[in-house]
Amino acid sequence: QAHAELMLRHPHHTIEQDSMHVSTVLQEARRMHRLVDGLLTLARSDAGRLELDVRPVMLDRIVGDAADKMWTLAEVQRIDLQTEIAGPVPLRADEERLQQLLVILLDNAIKYTPAGGLVRIRCRKTSHAAQLSVEDTGVGIAPEHLPRIFDRFYRGDKSRTRREGGAGLGLAIAKWIVERHGGKITAESEPSAGTRISVTLPL
Repeated sequence: QAHAELMLRHPHHTIEQDSMHVSTVLQEARRMHRLVDGLLTLARSDAGRLELDVRPVMLDRIVGDAADKMWTLAEVQRIDLQTEIAGPVPLRADEERLQQLLVILLDNAIKYTPAGGLVRIRCRKTSHAAQLSVEDTGVGIAPEHLPRIFDRFYRGDKSRTRREGGAGLGLAIAKWIVERHGGKITAESEPSAGTRISVTLPL
């Protein structure tokens, strides 16, 4: 708001002159959009007003599409984004919610992995389940924070997550998506070595 007000005080300025202010306004608008969207998702789920549109989908294709969408962000951050998809993985699920789940997991992995690091997403089918994992070589999560990372609004390193624009909602939404599909989500991490989020979904 302050940056927008500063621009209004100088209506004769060009966009180039006020590019820093414009950039800040856009960045904050995107952050607020993510926050409001996350809050609405959780509020609707609590009220029982958020139903899944379950139909036959191909998880391997959804994973590939999500990786393609996040590839540019990874490239900008100079992070190697790899996918390992072991054949077709058909299941019954809400495609839009699975896309949201993957974007949350990949965005987190990229956000907390330093330049030159690696983010790898794996997808495969077993006899009774679809298995998905996103692992990174990022900063990791301290053991005392790990049990609470799926709690709403929980942020372990508050200074770091504030700088990155996090509100502690992404993983809570990821957990809701997985559990509404009858699945399970878990996390393993080691500080300074990276994190792996694993998801199992019934076929």
